[in-house]
Amino acid sequence: MDATVEEEQAPERPSTRPQNVPMCFRGFEQEAAEAHASTLGWLLHEIGKIIDISTLDGMTIAFDYDDALANLDRGYETIRTLAKTTEFGTGVAMTPAVLRDGILKSHIVISAGIALMLKDEDHQNVKLAIHTVAHECAHAKITAAYDKSFPGETLRKFHDTVMESWRWDVIKACWDEYAACRIASDFGHDPLPGYEETFVLAHSQTDEKVMQLIRDFNGGGADPLVGPVFGAYGTMMKFACYMMGSMAAAGKTLVDCESAQNALNGHWFAPYFDRLKNACEDLYENFGNWPDKSGFEAIGDIVEDIVTDRIMKLWHHPDGTYTIYIYPHVLLRAKA
Repeated sequence: MDATVEEEQAPERPSTRPQNVPMCFRGFEQEAAEAHASTLGWLLHEIGKIIDISTLDGMTIAFDYDDALANLDRGYETIRTLAKTTEFGTGVAMTPAVLRDGILKSHIVISAGIALMLKDEDHQNVKLAIHTVAHECAHAKITAAYDKSFPGETLRKFHDTVMESWRWDVIKACWDEYAACRIASDFGHDPLPGYEETFVLAHSQTDEKVMQLIRDFNGGGADPLVGPVFGAYGTMMKFACYMMGSMAAAGKTLVDCESAQNALNGHWFAPYFDRLKNACEDLYENFGNWPDKSGFEAIGDIVEDIVTDRIMKLWHHPDGTYTIYIYPHVLLRAKA
């Protein structure tokens, strides 16, 4: 007798999306807000099956994205105002850390255009929107992992020196984007071509940007020069990390990224690129199980080495202050 055997279906993977995630729609009509809330709620539920978003505080979707960022309640007092990226592209989403009753969480803020794209007839736009939301969810996971390894620090402990603050601005930007690109790689469209293009653009303009900072420096306190120089090189490193994370997720190397490979070939940044790649890979291999911060500090060492190798000598003093000496050849180049 023939027998029919029903395949046993695997149980559905549970979602890590918190119950009743608050969603704030700024500039939407009520009916449109409800429709988009349903779509985004479903998307977060599905993403939450793959990415741990259990520490998600909520989501703000705004037509005035700038105002939404600037006025986000982060649960603590800060002089820093959140603002979108405008250099080498315009930011449309961000996931800042927030404090709620002393608990560290993450809040996604996205431009209304991303929500509208989820209902677009163009399939590529839908895939881009899905990937954008997944990328932001990845940031929630990254923030939670760091907080688990180093509790009580994020938003609750301030850096002892301004130099340490500059280093950690670069460290966090590079690591967070590298990891987010790897974590969100399976959602929506392939971001690697766009990230490669942006890195090549940033790479081509950074040297001149630093020279302009030197030209504009008129002495006095060194902070107005040193901080922006760290920031300029850090921005290039950050965009390198977007590309690196996407490359690693796709199992690709620089050989597969011809424009980036050509830009780095024989360029002074090439060895630093390799160091940055290795540092991020090591951190990712031990994701969430970091015994100390040495892996993160390795990224800070890279940006500081770039500054000291190429622009100026830095002397760190026991009281947290520092002294600089700009190399004569740098001053000559800036004046040329």
